[in-house]
Amino acid sequence: MSRRAKWLIRLCMLLNLLGLLMFFMGLAMIPSLLFALWDHSADLEGLSTAAGLSLSIGTILFVLFRPLVRGVTIGHREGFLITGLGWLAAGLVGALPFWFYAHLAPDGICEGPAVVGRDFCSFTNAAFESISGFTTTGASIITDGLWGSPGYTPDGRIGLPRGIMFWRFVTHYLGGMGIIVLGVAVLPLLGVGGMQLFKAEVPGPTTDKLVPRVGETAKLLWKVYLLFSALLFLLLTGGGMDAFEAVCHAMSTMATAGFSTRAASVGGFDNAYFEWVIIIFMFIGGMNFTLHFMALRGRFRPYAQDPEWRVYTALLIIAAFTIAGALYNGPSGMTFGESLRKATFQSTSIMTTTGFTSADYELWTFAPMAIFVLIILMFVGGMAGSTSGGVKVVRHMLLFKLWFRELFFLAHPRAVRRITLGGSAVAPEIIRALTAFIACYLALFVIGGAFFCLDGQDPFTAFSVSMASLGNVGPAFAEVGPADNYEFLSDASKWVSSGLMIMGRLEIFTILILFTRSFWRR
Repeated sequence: MSRRAKWLIRLCMLLNLLGLLMFFMGLAMIPSLLFALWDHSADLEGLSTAAGLSLSIGTILFVLFRPLVRGVTIGHREGFLITGLGWLAAGLVGALPFWFYAHLAPDGICEGPAVVGRDFCSFTNAAFESISGFTTTGASIITDGLWGSPGYTPDGRIGLPRGIMFWRFVTHYLGGMGIIVLGVAVLPLLGVGGMQLFKAEVPGPTTDKLVPRVGETAKLLWKVYLLFSALLFLLLTGGGMDAFEAVCHAMSTMATAGFSTRAASVGGFDNAYFEWVIIIFMFIGGMNFTLHFMALRGRFRPYAQDPEWRVYTALLIIAAFTIAGALYNGPSGMTFGESLRKATFQSTSIMTTTGFTSADYELWTFAPMAIFVLIILMFVGGMAGSTSGGVKVVRHMLLFKLWFRELFFLAHPRAVRRITLGGSAVAPEIIRALTAFIACYLALFVIGGAFFCLDGQDPFTAFSVSMASLGNVGPAFAEVGPADNYEFLSDASKWVSSGLMIMGRLEIFTILILFTRSFWRR
């Protein structure tokens, strides 16, 4: 087979799988469309148009190219290409409901006096919101439209209508476990292997297979994901939260994402019970889902045996009590119990890159240690194999071991000492990948911050945007603090921020490899 023929087959395979992705995106829009139908709200035309386009174009691409790629397997390079383009396509297709809502609403959002939804008149804004959702970053461009208490009416004048609001959380939920991992459970049924996609998408330096077949692995992970989500929903509704808001926050929490129906995020409920319940499930969402699967089968010992889990838990406990002490000893007037609750919520939210807020922590200037700890946590992240973003705890553990080994070699230059984790030696190629990842992560953080500075932002805001985007955190400091949003950024900055979100979500190298000459060579 000639080189050109091989590339044509790869192109057909790519279009076939992107068509399948668009089809499932259209299906995912149907629950939001049902809310719009039930409420007869202004987002009905936008959601129906977006769903219709996604379903029809997806079906055409899948049916048209499927016969040409039947039996073709996905290779190593194709896996990276499909993963990168798949996430970009998901973000762009996911922007359609927002954009069509603004332009097709009967009350003329973009031309008329309406304020709610006007942010989505710009496709850049719609794409930013969608990409932020799928990457579970939780950064938003909405300046007016999030609910108060409750702040919702079917005509959408007080807040965004339920259909378009629900779509924001659907993007979170699909992105949390990984829209490509969802596809892995389906691809084996179509005769296309999915292990390459699984390796390219699953966060963390290693991929744990729960069962021999990767499709079954993806299904089991989704079952665990759905089970915890259902349990959280029951606990929130049992505590008095409205069912719609409960399902939205359950989806956002388990995805460690950060979108909220409320303008003041979880703090808008002013409910200690809700905060403690969400703290527990943010903690669960930031853990390796392989451990959850084992626990559901009655094996709880792996939690304690996992060195990453021990460090992850210890870091959160230390951070929470450090921040609580700083708040309690300051002039905040909080009791120690309230200080501990706010500190535990914010430290868990930031470290797991969820991005919920229960208080405006930028007002904690009287407790600089609390601000310092939160900044450090933004660079930590959750565990490998979790839905959280960031560097991941295990990488920090290996980095510290590497530092101590180098100090040991200075004192004992002839010694031989291997780095171990959990009693097992870490392969040299993992150490090599670790150092490359950390260096690349810091370089992108600096480059992103420099770009935002050149685009007119003050240095603190610029590097906050870079840090929050690359780490998939969402809220940060300065102009993108917990009480602010990203709407003020220029279109160029929003696209750069979106690019950092995707690179951070896909562990950087999955995207960067697409820009190398060696990737495209035969």
